[in-house]
Amino acid sequence: MQDNPYIEATSTSEVKVLFLKKLAILIMMKLLIVVTLLLLAFSYSAISYVRFYHYIGNADLKSPYINQSTILNNSTGDGFIKYVALGDSLSAGVGSNTIENTFPYQYAQNLLNKYENENVDLINLAQSGATTDDVINNQIQKTIDEQPDFITLLIGINDIHNKRTIDDFNKKYQLIINELLTKTNAKIIIINLPYLGSNQIVYPPFNFLLNFRTKQFNSEISNIVNNYSGNSRISFADLYNSTYSISKDDPKYYSSDLFHPSENGYLIWSKIINYRELTHAVCCNARFVSYSSYPATLRSGYFARIINAN
Repeated sequence: MQDNPYIEATSTSEVKVLFLKKLAILIMMKLLIVVTLLLLAFSYSAISYVRFYHYIGNADLKSPYINQSTILNNSTGDGFIKYVALGDSLSAGVGSNTIENTFPYQYAQNLLNKYENENVDLINLAQSGATTDDVINNQIQKTIDEQPDFITLLIGINDIHNKRTIDDFNKKYQLIINELLTKTNAKIIIINLPYLGSNQIVYPPFNFLLNFRTKQFNSEISNIVNNYSGNSRISFADLYNSTYSISKDDPKYYSSDLFHPSENGYLIWSKIINYRELTHAVCCNARFVSYSSYPATLRSGYFARIINAN
């Protein structure tokens, strides 16, 4: 009895169809798994991102500065040194309960100690949420009007969180420096951007993105500062490298919103900024002070002792 070629062909065709169906199902299942994983990753990232800002917003911390001007008196002082702090909530001391434990006040206190026959007028123009645009629009002209002897500038954190481009930030930052140099005679202390955000609220991958952006913006600040390496009126303080490790790991570094520094955190910043001023006073060529040049007592071991003591 001969085999029926029609039946054999039909069987082969059915096998192929069955194979293709199984292959299609397998491909669909794999695609479904990939899409599900991507959706989970996206949802996780979105939740992490939203939770970060939601947590900070709910804390709703305020600046301890009630008045823009604070006078620090020397018992033998008969003149005045004027110091203006420019920036955002970090210069406004958000996270501290008192102005005395903010870095502008501590810097003013350092000036008071250094210039024994002078009183110090601390004028804090910093505003919570400020960007480089706000410094340009709301703070620079007031600074020019005041004609201060010293200025600190810490700005850029909100430019990062408002997704400003690097080019935009560079242009605005350069404009700020040029205005301060050409329209005042003040010594200007430029402070780079610290990494901010406890591991308790900044989850991967947002923490990597945040750190990457902070380093990008700091690179622009460093390039601008380097352009003025021959200008004795410009000084630089490196908060990022000085505080990066504890900013991620030590909860006592942060205030209740886990983003703004606590009073302990601000006191650490004050040590870094005031050490820069000290080196500038001792040797005018030591204007550009980086983390590696700080003595060991001003690095992590010292910071740990400050925090653990409180």
